[in-house]
Amino acid sequence: MTVSTDEQMNRPLFEEPTSALERAGSWEGAPGFMVGGMANLTFRDIAEQYFDAASLLSEKIRNGDWEDHRLANPVLYLYRHSIELFIKAALVGAPKTHDLDKIVPQFRALHKSKFGADLADWINHRLKELAAIDPITTAFRYSQNYDKAAKKDVPVTGEFHVDLLHLQSVMAALRLALVDITARCLK
Repeated sequence: MTVSTDEQMNRPLFEEPTSALERAGSWEGAPGFMVGGMANLTFRDIAEQYFDAASLLSEKIRNGDWEDHRLANPVLYLYRHSIELFIKAALVGAPKTHDLDKIVPQFRALHKSKFGADLADWINHRLKELAAIDPITTAFRYSQNYDKAAKKDVPVTGEFHVDLLHLQSVMAALRLALVDITARCLK
């Protein structure tokens, strides 16, 4: 069935689900998304989606399908946001903030109370590194951070190179570590 342009432009994006949309498996029927209700996801599930999206875009760059500079901020944002959500998955009643300087100390305290030790140094270093560049999830979205003292948005300070292969490797290791810590914390 062909839908006219006028019909397409007037059709809502978010529609009530019907039995016609039911499918036996993920790869059958018309592709689409369920949002809300029974489709609401946990922080961990959403973190996995952001991580997978970052990984897919990174692979597109590695395969030469897309120019690296055209996907830099989306890749960095998706990885950074996935890490934030993996941390929030461990925190019962996670704070409603994107500020890593607020949620990481809570995560570290939880880890210390559960296991009697601080996070591994390399995990602390990676989380601090992300917080330094993109403390409140605006640097990779808008190329700016909010300066509380000056009460204005300022460009990301400094200039940095990110090696894609290194980024993928470190983010994969960080994801595994955070998933493991979260699973053990929630037992």
